Amino acid sequence: MSEGIAGERLNRNGQARIGFVLEQALGHVTYGLNIERYIAERHDIEPVWMRVAFRPPTRVSRLPVVRSNWTLRASLEARRLLNANIASLDAVFLHTQTASVFATAAMERIPTVLSLDATPLNFDEVGTAYDHGRSPRAIERFKQARYRLLFSKAVAFTTWSQWAKDSLVRDYGVDGSLVRVLHPGADLALFGFGKRRRPIPDSRPLRLLFVGGDLERKGGKMLIDLVRNELHGRCELHLVTNATVEPEEGVIVHRGVSPNSPELLALYASADLFVLPTRAECLAVVLGEAMAAGLPIITTAVGGHAEAVRSGENGYLLPSPNRAELLGRIEHFLENPLSLVEMGMRARAIAEERFDSRKNIHAIADMLVEAAARKHRATAEPRLMTREETA
Repeated sequence: MSEGIAGERLNRNGQARIGFVLEQALGHVTYGLNIERYIAERHDIEPVWMRVAFRPPTRVSRLPVVRSNWTLRASLEARRLLNANIASLDAVFLHTQTASVFATAAMERIPTVLSLDATPLNFDEVGTAYDHGRSPRAIERFKQARYRLLFSKAVAFTTWSQWAKDSLVRDYGVDGSLVRVLHPGADLALFGFGKRRRPIPDSRPLRLLFVGGDLERKGGKMLIDLVRNELHGRCELHLVTNATVEPEEGVIVHRGVSPNSPELLALYASADLFVLPTRAECLAVVLGEAMAAGLPIITTAVGGHAEAVRSGENGYLLPSPNRAELLGRIEHFLENPLSLVEMGMRARAIAEERFDSRKNIHAIADMLVEAAARKHRATAEPRLMTREETA
C-alpha cells in the first residue's frame, strides 16, 4: 500500500481499506460469515477482518470483573485489534455495540459505521433471561452517558431492527437520518429450495425444527415436553443444538452443525414448521433462515420479532412462551396442513423483500465506501487561508 498526498489511503487498486470488527458470539457468527461471503464480491473494498471471539483468558481478562463480563472482554479485544490496524484503514464497520465500549478514540480517527442488534437499554428489556441485571442507578447513568458519547462519534449506524433504531433515537439522541434498518437475513442462494415447498404427505408426522443453543431460554425444553406428551406420534422434533439433551422417541438431536452447512440446509429443507418459543431475543438470525427456507414460524413477540413474523401471514407470534398457546398454534397447522404451504410462501416473500443478506450487506458496503470517500475528500480539500494569513 502506498500513501499518497493529502492523507490518501486507497490502495493501488483504488480500493478502500475497510476494517470489519465482528463479534463472534451466538447468531453473530452466521452474520459474520455472510458478511465475508458478500464483501468478497466487492471490487472497491480491501477488507481487514478483525474477529472478536471467545478466547482463553489473558492476564487482563482473568481479573474478576473482566472475566465475567463479555462486554468488557469483547471491547478490550476490539480495541486491541483496532489499534493494531487503524493506521492503514479508511473506514471501520464495528459490530456490535457489545464490542464498542473502548472504541471512542478509534472512531474519532477513522469514520466508523456502528452496527447494533440492540442498544444497551434494549438489552435491559430482555436481559433477565440472559442472567443480565441492571446496575445501581449511578452506574446506569454513567453507562448511558458513556454510550451517548460513543454513539456521537459514529458517522452512520445500521440496526437489525426498527426496535433498535427507535431506541437509538429516543434513548441516546442519535439523528434518525443516520440510522438504516438492515435485517441480518439469510443467504437466499443457499435456501433456493424455499421457493418450492410442497404439502406434507399424510403418512408422516409434522416435522418441527428448532435451532438454538440455550434450550431453557429459547423454549426448547417446552417443545420437547409437548412432543413427549400432547403431540406424541403427531409431531417429530428436530433440535439443532450443542446443549446437553438426550434424544428420545420423536426427538432427534443434531449436534455440531455449523452455520450455512449442508447439514443445516438439509434440515431446513426437510422441515415443515420452525418453532422458537423463546423468552428473550433481540432478533434471532434463525428467523431469517426459516423464512428463506419457506417455513412458517411460531415464535414469541420479543425484541424485533414482530418485524419478521406477522401473525396470520407467515406464522404466529406468541405474547409469551406459554405452553398452552404454543400447543394450540402447532395444532392449528396439524388440522390445516395447507396453511403450512400458504404461510411458507409468504415467509419466503418477506425474506426476499427484507431479509436478503446479500442485498443488505451490499447496502452496508456502500455506506462504508461512501464514508471512506468522504474522509478522502475532506483530507484532500485545500484549507482556505484566513485574512491574517493572506495579509
